[in-house]
Amino acid sequence: MKKRWRTAAAVLALIGLVIFLGGSLAEGAEQTLFPPSPEPPPANREDRPTPAPTEEPESPVIDHIHYPRVYPDFTFPRGRKLFEIWFPNIRDADEALLMYDGDVWMIDCGDERMAARGVLLLRQLGIEKIGVLFNSHPHHDHIDGLALTDDTAKVGEIRICFSPDLTASGLKMIQTAEERHIPVTEYRDGDTFSMGDGGVVLQILKNNEENLDMNNQSAITRITYGDRSILFMADMEKAGQETMINRVGAEILECDIVKYPHHAKSDMYTPFFQAMKAKLAVATSVEGRGDPGQISLINRRLPVAYTAVKGKFIHLVTDGKYWLCEYVTITEK
Repeated sequence: MKKRWRTAAAVLALIGLVIFLGGSLAEGAEQTLFPPSPEPPPANREDRPTPAPTEEPESPVIDHIHYPRVYPDFTFPRGRKLFEIWFPNIRDADEALLMYDGDVWMIDCGDERMAARGVLLLRQLGIEKIGVLFNSHPHHDHIDGLALTDDTAKVGEIRICFSPDLTASGLKMIQTAEERHIPVTEYRDGDTFSMGDGGVVLQILKNNEENLDMNNQSAITRITYGDRSILFMADMEKAGQETMINRVGAEILECDIVKYPHHAKSDMYTPFFQAMKAKLAVATSVEGRGDPGQISLINRRLPVAYTAVKGKFIHLVTDGKYWLCEYVTITEK
């Protein structure tokens, strides 16, 4: 009888210990659980905001646009500063909103028709001021939306890399800037600009060869945050791509995501495309039109997120380690 009593007591003690430890783990689970890793997590590793471990993705790009069931519960570490890029529901025009550490910048602002769609994005995000607007080149589909954009979110400064008198759209931009007292400054090949605390860096790559047309001289913007990068190609086509890779080399062109050049209307220069090593393309166009660039992307097997998807914005966000790429429903009318 004593032996049975001792056994029962031991079992009860063990159950009590499990309950006690279980309660302690439950109370501190959010602070102690980490994604699985081949090595124990370092002591200073940041917490995950989910109550259960999040699987570590194999790729730096979590593509919920094409593969929504892969890492469907992915979340960024709590407290990490995020860099966001938003594309309006636009077609055959360029406009992208950059947000980091309190700064809101923009690369191009579309034409008047597409800027109206950009206004929906600005309103939905509650954006009332754009600190800096970069214009990649003064063609109508990249700058004619200035007035409408400024009506919704005041533009603090415009940065240009071409003389504005080269096009009618450039002259219109200068007139609008003067009327609205928006400062206009120049940027050049090799310039760098930092957002917020300096974590996000924009690096400018620009051809200036006189034998190239304006599209092929349009400014490329390489943006980096931590280990992640994206390349905004503006409208640069094969001739400009060949000139650039011969001048700057392949290494600087490597990126996770590429904003495909010239609305995917044409194929890319193969050595340039291969140098990028991109895992996702964003095309400011509508899928299925059959343009040479679209066909090339299919043949090259690079997933593409098209901006002209009814009722959707494209949202890219990174913590410097991973990208999350997704469509967000448009709620503004």
